[in-house]
Amino acid sequence: MIKKEWKFIGRNRLILISVIVMTIIPFLYSIFFLKSVWDPYGSTQDLPVAVVNEDRPVHYNGKKMNVGQQTIKKLKKNKQLDWHIVSKKQAAQGLKDRKYYTVITIPSNFSKNAATVLSAKPKKMQLKYETNDSLNYIGEVISQVGASSLEKEIRTAVTNAYASAMFEQLHVLGSGMKQAASGASQLNNGTATLSDGLNQYTAGVSQVSNGIQTLNVKVSPLAGGIQQLQQGVQPLASGVGQLANGSNQLSSGLQQLQSALASSTSGDQQAQLNQLTSALPQINSGIQQLNQQLQASSGSLGGIDQLTGQISGIGTQAQTIGANLKEAGATLQNISQSAGGTTSDPSASANGIAQAVIDALGPDTLTADQQATITSAVTQAVAQSASQGGQADIAGALQSVAANLQNASAADQQIAAHLQAIQQAAPQLQQINTQINQLQASVAQLAQASNVALPGANQAITQLNSGLSNIQGAVNGNGSQPGLLGGANQLSSGLNQMNQMVPTLTNGVNQLGSGSGQLTSGIQQLANGASALQANSGMLTGGAQQLANGSDQLGLALTDGAQQVNSIKAGPKNADMFAAPTKLKHTNYSYVPNYGHALAPYVLSVALYVGALVFNFAYPIRKVSETGKSATQWFLSKVSVGAVVAVAMGVLEAGLIMVGGLQIDHVAQFFATAVAFSLCAMFVIMFLSMTFDNPGRFVAMVLLMLQLGGSGGTFPMEITNHFFNVIHPYLPMTYSILSFRQSITSGLGTTTFTSSVLILVAITIVALILLWLAMIGLQKIHLNGVSQLDDNQKLQAVEEYDTPKHLAIDDKEDRIETGNEE
Repeated sequence: MIKKEWKFIGRNRLILISVIVMTIIPFLYSIFFLKSVWDPYGSTQDLPVAVVNEDRPVHYNGKKMNVGQQTIKKLKKNKQLDWHIVSKKQAAQGLKDRKYYTVITIPSNFSKNAATVLSAKPKKMQLKYETNDSLNYIGEVISQVGASSLEKEIRTAVTNAYASAMFEQLHVLGSGMKQAASGASQLNNGTATLSDGLNQYTAGVSQVSNGIQTLNVKVSPLAGGIQQLQQGVQPLASGVGQLANGSNQLSSGLQQLQSALASSTSGDQQAQLNQLTSALPQINSGIQQLNQQLQASSGSLGGIDQLTGQISGIGTQAQTIGANLKEAGATLQNISQSAGGTTSDPSASANGIAQAVIDALGPDTLTADQQATITSAVTQAVAQSASQGGQADIAGALQSVAANLQNASAADQQIAAHLQAIQQAAPQLQQINTQINQLQASVAQLAQASNVALPGANQAITQLNSGLSNIQGAVNGNGSQPGLLGGANQLSSGLNQMNQMVPTLTNGVNQLGSGSGQLTSGIQQLANGASALQANSGMLTGGAQQLANGSDQLGLALTDGAQQVNSIKAGPKNADMFAAPTKLKHTNYSYVPNYGHALAPYVLSVALYVGALVFNFAYPIRKVSETGKSATQWFLSKVSVGAVVAVAMGVLEAGLIMVGGLQIDHVAQFFATAVAFSLCAMFVIMFLSMTFDNPGRFVAMVLLMLQLGGSGGTFPMEITNHFFNVIHPYLPMTYSILSFRQSITSGLGTTTFTSSVLILVAITIVALILLWLAMIGLQKIHLNGVSQLDDNQKLQAVEEYDTPKHLAIDDKEDRIETGNEE
């Protein structure tokens, strides 16, 4: 019997083909379904997603920020999803028409919120997206992944913008530090210049001091000698006056005497008197010149005293400048100790700044001690400037430096005034020196004339006295004798008094000459020191100004840097905004609670189709309940049974699944969809089974497999294989799934439900018409005795071949096997 069974299959081509096809049904089922969902996530670039950009640009950190526009530009290059840049109205209509699975909206305050990262209350950049879960739940999941990816890209871009802005601020801070370093360099240059100026100033002041000391030492005896000279000159002047008067009287008397006693006077006496007479005017003239020179020098002593006072003022101002500069140095040291810590690594920053300062100044021009001083000052400055308190110290110290520099500047101006006075007094000193030299020459001339004239005068006067004594008796009767005698006595007294005062005058004049030389040398030293002081005062002023400018620049740079750093008050919210500037806001155009509700339309449709397939396999649709009836009656009998079963399957499935927990938004639509698709599936399969028998049932199985992959029940059709997208509109299950989704979770609109049900009804009507025509044809074939419509699935019916020849051959083989062959 086994052998006969296989012989039957081998000899019946239709049965053989059916068996072969049945063996590959599992493969076909697997391949059709798996190929439809082979790599859906690899084809997400075909999933349509609408993007609406309502963002408005803002300005952040001096630059225009337009995150929305930047996002759109990136989306145009992004192939992760099928992005559609549309308006808000177009997006809403497209979502309603099932054109888009998701609508992503960039709100108008998107960029504005991005700029609040450092505000007291930062606001998240909210990216909105709306999904139609009813259209396809898997599509919603993929869209959510796409929205998350988009949000991640935006977050990365915004964080990058934040980082760029932060680095720009660091560059600004670095520029400020560079200015601070430049200020420190100017401070260093100013300090070096000030140091050099102070050294030269000290040397000049030392020279001035030495000159002042020498002048003070030498002027004191000079004043005493001049005073002594003045004291001696007054009696001398008085005696000279008396001498002049007496000499006049003597001259007059001598003339009278000469005329009266010409005969009695010897020639020698006459010569001596003539010599005395000629010497006396010379003495008188020298004494007059000496008197005038001494009076002039007496007036010049006041200028010397004034010069001494001015020099003393210079010394006082020099001491004031020294004290102010010392205080400024101490203040600068405090600045260096207070200005520090502008970076998180003070040591590294300090060393870098110090090296930059040394390089800017030129390492070859600085000594090791100066470089060490710069490094120490900058290290202490950088170590302190990080704290806000250190900034206050810097400000106070800079104010102190400014005050000290102002004091130094004022003192320097006073020094300049004194130096100008010294320069104006220099010609007076030279004039005094010239007058002293002239006085010395006049006195020397007077002394020389006195040394020549006085001995002769004394001798002549002695001889005159002797001669007068001799001739006294001879001239007693002369009327001019009393006048001549009185004049001679006065002349003798005056000359004696002058003779006594001349040594004193000579000593005073010698002291004055010696002191004038020392005074000249001291004044010359004072002039040289004053010139050096004046020449170096400009360097001192320039160094002080450079120091002030450098300190101001350093203070401003450090102040600006500290203000910029301290103005950033980042809290936990700011840190969170910096790390995660965006967030997603999901709204549902329609809501699907879970995968059960998402897959329910697909599973319900498959179940109804399988139920119809099983019915047409099990129920003997090709047999007739009564012979002799028309094809139409046969058609109506089978359709009535199929319709009742289909309606029952639809109603029971829908009702029981609701009892099982499925949430339904539109119950009437839900039941209508179940019944409509059940009837459609029933009569499509009945047509195939009735017309083609088992091959038709096989085609119905293939149709099921095609609908599993091509109806869009699991993944969106946009990410499904192209073949299934081609057949998608022609599959009945496509419309049952859409109608079920609308009735269960809404979101697709009543229009979708209506159109889907009408399409199912149309397919059902077409299937019924085709079934009726097929049954008419089958009945005609049956009446001709060709078909086995009544006996195809008859229980225990003998399997027969298609032709009588086959029957004869088979009967002969059976007789041979049983030994009954005739």
